[in-house]
Amino acid sequence: MPSAVVLETGLTASTGSSPDALGALKTWVSNLVDGPFPLEVSAPLFWATAPEAVARIQEFRETQYRERLGYLLGPEQLRLESQLQLDARSAHFAVSRNGRMVGALRMTPAPFEFPALAESLSHWEGRFPASVELSRLVVSPEERSALVPPRLLVAASDWAMKAGFVGIVGLCRRAARTVFERYGLTATSETAHVVPMRGPQPYSLMAGTWPELIAATTRMSERLNRPRKNSLAETPSRHHPMEQT
Repeated sequence: MPSAVVLETGLTASTGSSPDALGALKTWVSNLVDGPFPLEVSAPLFWATAPEAVARIQEFRETQYRERLGYLLGPEQLRLESQLQLDARSAHFAVSRNGRMVGALRMTPAPFEFPALAESLSHWEGRFPASVELSRLVVSPEERSALVPPRLLVAASDWAMKAGFVGIVGLCRRAARTVFERYGLTATSETAHVVPMRGPQPYSLMAGTWPELIAATTRMSERLNRPRKNSLAETPSRHHPMEQT
């Protein structure tokens, strides 16, 4: 059995002897440049040790949600956030360009948020004990780069693998499912989950292990590294939302 490691959040995750298979991929993605101002990753950030940095991420998210997705700031959602202490327990990741934050996500050990969002999701509670929950992936609509989501996902996966997790689980809109599949996540079932506090749009519960994520992200990186004319149709953009909403 793998040993346990205490995370900076105060929780534990199982660890094994898996090599840092994301190391070369992380370096590769970080070297991809799409303009005069390269993307900069801040990660991992924890409320216990970097409260001001996490507060800036919260402010960035709230600004985006007030403009487009107000239900994520609704009283039921905020109550759930407080009950589960989601931001306080999570590892946070942010991407900035020229000093301006353009994307963020969080990774949360169990107990997860998704089982509390819908009755159909509650049945999945406890089925991913060694995984980490990916949530609050948001990218500024003014950011045209296709590199923001992979930069965030590679950084978050690199941290989670080193912390001993075996994979990722997360909820996304069904409309964004094919985009998440490009990163190695697959739907746990064909059930359409409706989250009452978020309206009628269906969601999919996605999950993936490191071998699946590494293989898919490597393919994504290869496409991103091709000439622009060959990659526009395949890479995520502002027209292919990658956000978890």
